[in-house]
Amino acid sequence: MRIADISLFNIFTKYDNTRQKELERYNLEAASGKKILKPSDDIVNFARGQRYRKMNRQLETYLRNSTLVLNKLDTAESTMGTIVNSAQAVRVKTVQVMNTGVITEDQAQALKDYFIKMKDYIVNQANISIGETHLFGGVKSQTAPFTSDGIYQGETTETTASVSKGVELNTTFNGAEYMGVNYTNGKILIVDVIDEIVNAIDTGNIENLGDLTINVDIDNSGTSTPMKLLDAFDTGLSKIMTHHSKIGSQIATLNDLKSQNESLKLKFTNLVSEIEDADFSEVISNLQKSQTAYQALLGAISGTKDLSLLNFIK
Repeated sequence: MRIADISLFNIFTKYDNTRQKELERYNLEAASGKKILKPSDDIVNFARGQRYRKMNRQLETYLRNSTLVLNKLDTAESTMGTIVNSAQAVRVKTVQVMNTGVITEDQAQALKDYFIKMKDYIVNQANISIGETHLFGGVKSQTAPFTSDGIYQGETTETTASVSKGVELNTTFNGAEYMGVNYTNGKILIVDVIDEIVNAIDTGNIENLGDLTINVDIDNSGTSTPMKLLDAFDTGLSKIMTHHSKIGSQIATLNDLKSQNESLKLKFTNLVSEIEDADFSEVISNLQKSQTAYQALLGAISGTKDLSLLNFIK
């Protein structure tokens, strides 16, 4: 009597399929370096990996924004630092003029040229741009925010970018505030004072420079206050210096957040790796075991293909 061939065939087919699937699995793990090849392999860890990837994508967006924002903040801080230094030099010259008294026509012309050049330089710096984006124009960043006379024509609304969860920092700035505009006439206050000094030189009234006044509304209150020129200049310069410090504070905040986001991104990347990456030594060991088992199965099939009960009858 022969053992039923169909029974042997079903048994060997079952184990052959099992071993082939094992071999395919371990070969795929070795080729991809991943131990989770599809959600059904480990539903919980697959979901965790997807969640960490989503967090990393958000962090990558924050880091890209951080690079963009930092470039603009650095440029804005450098520009405002230059304006502050220039304004301080103008102040020193103004005090010298006030203490000089009578000057010659040539001296007056030289002073006038100096103040006009410094005014033009300050206005040009206030119109600084990166590419086609003017930093101090608010959302109206495609055109120069200040006219040649220093009058603000930008927007008060600023643009920002997310650099971390719940944190947005400036990419453009309200030039009226950052440059200390005199809301009485919409002109940068220190430029307004320089214009008054130039006018005093032109009219020969330079001896009375210390007594001249200008109407000032630096806080957009709707009410102007008469101030002496030097006091008005100091008020405008103080406003610029305050916002210069504010930009410096934003840079420090951004650098801290950028470091934190980089650390978090590395942490989540490592967690995904721990969840999904295959252990190559374990994969190779399992592959070798599966190959050995498959070879044993093939040997068993070969040894039993002509099996008969007569072979066991003595």
